[in-house]
Amino acid sequence: MTQNKTSALGRTKWTGCALTGIAAITLCGHAPAEIESELDTLVISAWRLPGKVSEATSAVTAINPRELEERGILDLRQALNEVPGVIATSTSGQTGAIGSVFIRGTTTSYSQLVVDCMRVSDSTVSLGNFFAGARLDDLGRIEVLRGPQAAIHGGESVGGVIWLETARGEGDPTTQLRMEGGSFDSLNGHLSHSGEKDGFSWFLGGGYDGTHNDATGQDFDQARAAMRLEWAQSESLTLGMTFRATDSRFQYESFGTNTDHTDAGLATVYANVRFAPGWLARFTLGRYSESYDNDTAFGNYGTDLERTVFSTDHSISMGDDHTLLTGAFWEYTDFSNTIGTDTDAQRYGAHIGWEWKPTDTITSDAVLRWEDYAEYDDQVTWRIGSSWQALEKTRLRAGVGKAFRTPTYLDLYGTAFGAGNPKLAAEESIGCDVGIEQGIGDSHRVSLTWFENSIENRVRSLPTPPVNLPGDTPTRGLEFAAEGEISRCVGYRLAWTWLGDSLQDQPDHTATASIDWRPTEKLLFGCGAAYVDERSYGGGPLDSYLLFRIHGSYAISENVRLHARVENLADEDYELSRFGAPIKGAGLGLFTGLTASF
Repeated sequence: MTQNKTSALGRTKWTGCALTGIAAITLCGHAPAEIESELDTLVISAWRLPGKVSEATSAVTAINPRELEERGILDLRQALNEVPGVIATSTSGQTGAIGSVFIRGTTTSYSQLVVDCMRVSDSTVSLGNFFAGARLDDLGRIEVLRGPQAAIHGGESVGGVIWLETARGEGDPTTQLRMEGGSFDSLNGHLSHSGEKDGFSWFLGGGYDGTHNDATGQDFDQARAAMRLEWAQSESLTLGMTFRATDSRFQYESFGTNTDHTDAGLATVYANVRFAPGWLARFTLGRYSESYDNDTAFGNYGTDLERTVFSTDHSISMGDDHTLLTGAFWEYTDFSNTIGTDTDAQRYGAHIGWEWKPTDTITSDAVLRWEDYAEYDDQVTWRIGSSWQALEKTRLRAGVGKAFRTPTYLDLYGTAFGAGNPKLAAEESIGCDVGIEQGIGDSHRVSLTWFENSIENRVRSLPTPPVNLPGDTPTRGLEFAAEGEISRCVGYRLAWTWLGDSLQDQPDHTATASIDWRPTEKLLFGCGAAYVDERSYGGGPLDSYLLFRIHGSYAISENVRLHARVENLADEDYELSRFGAPIKGAGLGLFTGLTASF
């Protein structure tokens, strides 16, 4: 596959444009503004500590899992497709197959997955296994932080960061059961108990998902559990713990019967501490384990991972205008596979940043990070950005940063398909974006963001042995989003992405749209559409496709709601990938169920 190249001069031009935008925002005068309540939504991923989205200098989208469930969106991949700049799919099969997430024209291994404040994925341990069957019912927070974020989150955050948190208990003690069944012999269910009392909150949940899929020989089943316990000991101290576990199998036909089996568990303990007025800190100790086995007619390939992480993050106010941002981490990873790789590595580092608010409407920040990255010695990354509430309903934002990605162990040490290359250099990137968010009236909001990224030393894995490509490989594009209410009972959402340059021939255009109508408190109707342009993902060419869905629900009592949805309403014939034999997407599907609380 031919790689796009860009000159160092062009790369410098991109950085200069972003720096000019940051300077313009930072030096603009004060404009009286009352930031709307939506802009005061708290996000965590931008700083690893809570902050207002109105003051974030990065492009970040927060998703409410409960609102998505009301619209019949139950799995994480479908949820992420409602975020501009994101393509969440699978190139290996239907529900349960290893997932792929492409953020801003990069591929899966260029983005980082953080679960309960702990980094789960890296260049070797792809987030694809987690996304194979990830559901929403045990998640309380989903955030997508786009652009190079290595200064805050470390390596592999070239395209961005997906931040997930296990649900918290709140309100009176409640038990909830959700059941759904339908086409392709699909059945999924989830039972949870949650609540809070006297400063103590809890969430306990477990579920099962199974389907034969709309394809010959693609069977998936999964059992999962999640827990969060939290104790607000005082206004200055909160202690908590989380636990997540999954056991999933995906069986498919390809030159015989093949089975992917993933067994994973994650546990964390944490403390949120307010040491003094204006000084907020978080301490997290986590452990993640993942065992993956791929049994085929040609043999077995498997990996085993054990990872322990300790991290701490601090936000210290220095008067009304300045905030010190700092943090440190230590990580130990033990990884092995069935083709001879057996290695362990320590990684540690720290970051320091400064946030400056010269006026009530301007926020600027700068972050510098150093880390010792195992075989790749020291890595220094940085990011600077600025956000300006220019008018009452207009916000401008710009940022530029450096990120990196290390070669995978398969690239370094080889696979069954060929030799590795232990002399590979780490990839580095410089990325920038400039965006505007505009409120229209009291009920509508639109945003538009231009982004560019330049990856140096990109690793070409095939044909083997892998090599670092000369020059720079660019990604660039445009993100658009809109949401609002047409009336008190009709709401809409729209996300569109254009890619001018991407890795592995991604679609030039992708878009999702949805509209919901709630004529009464008990009744909800909605419809949606998703468009994906021509692409290949590095394989054979694929035609564009357009999918439609409808959903509805009715509350037959205060505690019981019936729901139904139809996916791929027009029974569109489309392909997920073409690496040899094409892999088809699912056709028309009807699913019904109920949710009961007691």
